[in-house]
Amino acid sequence: MTANRLCLLVAAWIVLTANGAFWALMFKMQGPGAATRLFAVSLFFALLGLNLVLLRLLTPGRSLRVMLTAVLLLAATASWFMDTYGVALDSDMLRNALQTNAAEASDFLGVSLLWRLLWQAGIPIALVWVAPLPPASWQRSTRDYVLGLAAGLVLLFASALPMYASYASYFRNNKPARYLIAPANVLVGSVRLVRKSLYVPGPFEQVGLDAKRPATPGQKPRLVLVVVGETARAANFSLGGYERDTNPGLRQRGVYYFSNVTSCGTSTAVSLPCMFSDLPREQFDLPRAAQRDSVLDILQRAGLDVAWIDNQSGCKKTCDRVPFETAAAYHPLACIDGECKDEVLLHALSAKLPSIERDTVMVLHTMGSHGPAYYRRTTPLFARFQPACGTERIENCSDEEIVNAYDNSILYTDHILSGLIDRLAAGAADVDSVLLYVSDHGESLGESGLYLHGQPWVFAPDVQKRVPMLMWFSDGAPPALELDLACLHATLDEPTSHDALAHTLLGLGDVRSVAYRAPLDLMRTCRKKSV
Repeated sequence: MTANRLCLLVAAWIVLTANGAFWALMFKMQGPGAATRLFAVSLFFALLGLNLVLLRLLTPGRSLRVMLTAVLLLAATASWFMDTYGVALDSDMLRNALQTNAAEASDFLGVSLLWRLLWQAGIPIALVWVAPLPPASWQRSTRDYVLGLAAGLVLLFASALPMYASYASYFRNNKPARYLIAPANVLVGSVRLVRKSLYVPGPFEQVGLDAKRPATPGQKPRLVLVVVGETARAANFSLGGYERDTNPGLRQRGVYYFSNVTSCGTSTAVSLPCMFSDLPREQFDLPRAAQRDSVLDILQRAGLDVAWIDNQSGCKKTCDRVPFETAAAYHPLACIDGECKDEVLLHALSAKLPSIERDTVMVLHTMGSHGPAYYRRTTPLFARFQPACGTERIENCSDEEIVNAYDNSILYTDHILSGLIDRLAAGAADVDSVLLYVSDHGESLGESGLYLHGQPWVFAPDVQKRVPMLMWFSDGAPPALELDLACLHATLDEPTSHDALAHTLLGLGDVRSVAYRAPLDLMRTCRKKSV
């Protein structure tokens, strides 16, 4: 056994066992027939060559066995995620995984993943460590290394070039396919992620240095309560036409529901900084956003009190310069194993509301419907839809059970939002309040074989990009804002997006600034006074 032969065997194993999602998509899109079978054979040898090149690049000198072990574990883990949840793995998905906290990560651990690692990685790893490799001089090792790289490249191009037109057509028309090739997807995504993380930022960019607001003597303090939803998709909100009554509480509380809202991204790591940026999605850049004021900075600079209360995995640098608290301290009994039900946010608002004396913007970041453990995002009282998937191993549940568990989490979100509204209504004598709820991204629940979220935005399905958004006003808020609610009601079905959030908040805060873009303010056309 030589190093090149061992790498070739491992490459063949990876192509055959770790790329189920890739092969399934290819046969689905190409259809039956001799041409498809020929294309599949060509793809097999092309991927074999590609993996041989990657393995040889990663295994110089004496690192061979260790690096092959690492790659096999990586390929098995990546293929399990792709096969189980139908997700494609790119740099944004990897960033999302790295920013997941321990409680969220534990949802993915279990017997299914362990079994995949045991057979898919364990069998070839045993071969890697028992295979006899003859001792070789550095000259021989270098020669074999170069020959292995050359053989992989020859195999790759000799297989692909004769069918170049088929390759170009397939990968151009099926962009997700390139993110399903393991372990290349993880390796390439990791390199891109490292490059982004090594990006040397320029000076911190302050935005809205001219921000100011007029004095309003004699008026009650105004609270704009921004509730950031998690993984709530518009398709399952009955306020938007879903056949199940998942929003009974909100329906009774006179909310204004925006029915056509698109998210900035398909993961929290992207959407959260984007939705609080003054820049629209087309101009938004994540590394730049980390070195740039968010709308919360502009609001605070204009003189409003700003606060962020978190029941999630942080604000992704969005709130780094404003007061930040975790919600757990407000009701520890709602927390188990480091994870709190969103009930803690009701207690946080109850504690904060009596102390509001100035105009305030407060952000509550919810756990919402974060998957795959949807059953953990609710309580038995709101587990109305049955049978519901009662495990984070959603691959062991039917799609009906997954949807039921997810809808129960939406029903619990309805309960939380209704409770927040009731507390604001009870304090209306002292504070004029506006509640604005919007989810960060949506979720796939088995449509087209996809689960969870985080698909690259350009070809992510609508259920991952269409999000619920709603507003509620206390009795005194519309007069104080000089807001025509009938006019607002007439705009609810118009297309909008996360781009509107920052500028709507500036409008609600009466903030004057060059950073304010009036066309993106949802309230602008319905207010008698303009910002």
